[in-house]
Amino acid sequence: MTTSEPLGLLDSNVLVYADQELSPFHVRARTLRDRGARGEIPVCVCPQVLLEFFAVVTNPKRVTQPLPPEEAMEEVRKYLRAKNILKIYPGEDIVERIAELSRRHSVSGPRIFDLKLVATMISNGVRRLYTYNEEHFKNFEEIDAVVP
Repeated sequence: MTTSEPLGLLDSNVLVYADQELSPFHVRARTLRDRGARGEIPVCVCPQVLLEFFAVVTNPKRVTQPLPPEEAMEEVRKYLRAKNILKIYPGEDIVERIAELSRRHSVSGPRIFDLKLVATMISNGVRRLYTYNEEHFKNFEEIDAVVP
């Protein structure tokens, strides 16, 4: 891979929109994901993103074209097998990193999972997040949230 692009984490909503053909964001999300899968741009995923993807695409209240659990899990496995998509993991110090971030950012409730995602990124040296929820991440000066 020869690119000057920084490594970017694909947020779960990018994976969901890439999967859901009726989404107005489908083409852009799929294009980004596929460019990463071909090694044209450096991208990564983490367990949290893959599990959120599974939770959304199997829920008929969240998507118009829900997948059966077996099919959704096969999609997760495809990301795990994709040689050009780097896999990153939370470090052993993830809770401490989240605590540090929570001291600097006022977060409560389910937004704690945004902190976990940011902490996972930081511990792996990833500063770019491809997401359609840029509002959730705009106050984190530690990362750069980019809408595909």
